[in-house]
Amino acid sequence: MSSKVNFRDAGASINECLGRGELVEGRLFRSSEFFSGWSCDRVGRPDTIYSLNYSEPGREEFFCATDDGVNIGRHYQASEISDIEFVETWDRNPAQTKSVCAFVHAIQSDLASGRKALIHCEAGRDRTGAMTALLAALEFEASGTLTDDAIAAIECDYRKSRSLKDYKYGRMERFLKELRQRGGVGSFLERYCGKSPSKP
Repeated sequence: MSSKVNFRDAGASINECLGRGELVEGRLFRSSEFFSGWSCDRVGRPDTIYSLNYSEPGREEFFCATDDGVNIGRHYQASEISDIEFVETWDRNPAQTKSVCAFVHAIQSDLASGRKALIHCEAGRDRTGAMTALLAALEFEASGTLTDDAIAAIECDYRKSRSLKDYKYGRMERFLKELRQRGGVGSFLERYCGKSPSKP
């Protein structure tokens, strides 16, 4: 893959880290560094782009272009999103939690309907990493395979982010293990977000 291409297939990446094909590939994509998806071809031709770094004051729309139009990034921010890989922030900032839940539900709905989704933030690192971690962990959990190995594979994917600094290593692993100890990722998200619209 060209060094100028700054996205990856999250399912394929996590499966590679795990050493076996547990997750569905070709549907959830994530940025690897600063977003530059001006051509949809360069970011995997997603059906939907999710912009975790949109801010109301800046009002900057993120998009990619195709021959027949433009794919504008969706955003749900009521406030700036940050530190979602720390459980305490879910209680401390209700406006942010509401925004994060809107992203989770929308992306789950896309994936359930077979649409390809691309997640990005400013640096393709923490917000993108945490959202990807939650969605991947839900998939593992649904098949009863959210093991230490699976969590380590999600952490491995996080560490592929080009802007990641060493001192952040372990963040996704700690986050997911804490959620597992609290009753599971699905249970945690239902507590804060309610049931996913894609679930019966």
